[in-house]
Amino acid sequence: MSQDALDALRSAGTPVDLLSDTEREIFSTLSPDEVSVLTAIQGRLNDAAAAVQGQVADNNNNTVC
Repeated sequence: MSQDALDALRSAGTPVDLLSDTEREIFSTLSPDEVSVLTAIQGRLNDAAAAVQGQVADNNNNTVC
């Protein structure tokens, strides 16, 4: 799968470019099923991060200090 796996993960928002060369090599050998699982998890993490970031922003706007 090689570059296809990395491209799919990158498109899902996984920061594969921040990985070491060795780590990228391992990710590039993932099967289509493994990539599917990781992209699904990344999507859920992205959704959760948006909610958390929104709460942080709300908290910052409501500080007294």
